[in-house]
Amino acid sequence: MRIAERKAPRRLELVSCPTARTRLLTDLPEETIIEILLRLPARTLASLRSVCTSWRNLISAPDFTSNHLRRSCLLDPSLTTPRIAYYNGAYSYDVRCGRIGLLSVRSILDDPSEPTQVDCFTEQHYYGIIGSCNGLLCLADADTFKYMHAILWNPCTGFTFEPPEISGEVRFCGFGYDYLSDSYKIFATIWKQGRSDFEFSARIYTFGPTSSWRKIDDIPLALCGFPSDHPRWVLNRKGEFFGSSRLCTLNWCVNHVVLYFDLDKETYGHFPLPDSEIDLDHNFPRRCTHLCVLRNCLSVCSYEHKRTRQWIVWQMKEYGDAQSWTKLAVISNLPKFTYSNYSEHCLQPLYISESDVLLAFFPFRGIILCNLKNGSVEFPEIDGFNTRNHPLYLCYGYRIACIHHESLVSPNGLQSNSSKMLLRFIKPKSKPIDS
Repeated sequence: MRIAERKAPRRLELVSCPTARTRLLTDLPEETIIEILLRLPARTLASLRSVCTSWRNLISAPDFTSNHLRRSCLLDPSLTTPRIAYYNGAYSYDVRCGRIGLLSVRSILDDPSEPTQVDCFTEQHYYGIIGSCNGLLCLADADTFKYMHAILWNPCTGFTFEPPEISGEVRFCGFGYDYLSDSYKIFATIWKQGRSDFEFSARIYTFGPTSSWRKIDDIPLALCGFPSDHPRWVLNRKGEFFGSSRLCTLNWCVNHVVLYFDLDKETYGHFPLPDSEIDLDHNFPRRCTHLCVLRNCLSVCSYEHKRTRQWIVWQMKEYGDAQSWTKLAVISNLPKFTYSNYSEHCLQPLYISESDVLLAFFPFRGIILCNLKNGSVEFPEIDGFNTRNHPLYLCYGYRIACIHHESLVSPNGLQSNSSKMLLRFIKPKSKPIDS
């Protein structure tokens, strides 16, 4: 007992001594520190950058961010838990304002009856969501028809980058990652008044230190927005990014087909939609179908309005093979999300859990949960989201909600090029978000 009593104070002294802790941390090899940090979530690592200069440099290094992204995709998805990014624009006292919110998918699925808290950013512009890829949100100023002003933003790290503006009205656009060249790209078809007539062109921007908008020849007529009475009323213009180890494409529903643009080869192609239940009268496929990616498969949600009046979700098991379209879910039509003759009013699937619960978004109604096993539907409680007092106003032609995975990524190690952006997006004090 005397020996134990003599040793106990020493052991407590050693544990409580800050000098000893610092020495042990310093003695760790750099490879071990890196391996430990790679096992932490992206949000935690973003906070740890403030520990010291060496950690900031290490965590911000392109090799580290790439390795962390690769690990989170292949080995441990919990390192970058999925979130929903949504946009809501409104006028307040004759002043336009917008709001971008981030909320946890896990919180919604685990306890739909408990209000899910929103990480909210406000700004004084209308930035529609073009897409999200590898933790980067691509936004565009949706309040103008004269030019395209895009912004790349990583909410987790605060990284922002603004490509140069391009004149003209956006008809179709998309954002994605080219795996083969390790680069992020924005694609857009532009309509503007020429000297004698309207001019259409396709442009692409590759994020890099010396990038600029490049013109692409041979734009398909379908991506000019025809048929349409006026370019401003073109719908479904945001492209759905689909990426794998062998291809990376942007996809649109146009005239009864999926038209795609290959980001690596910069070529176009198309394949048919599933046609057994999709009504092909007039412009319905263009208006009431919504492309998405579910369980790493390109998917489409359509409304069968003539017979069963149901929402049908299809999956393409092999990308590009029209014979591989497989019916994933049939959702009975309910009064709370009835069909409207606009694509922005379509049921928009976002995510499917391992327990076969489909999380979807419906404009002006918010988030819904559809249990694919028993057909039940729930409307989860979300702070300031699913209430009549906080409707989601449409941002025509752009996304309102999408799935966003947190990461530490910045394209090719780019540094933020806009100090103004830090002032535009203001994050108010809020309650912690469940990861």
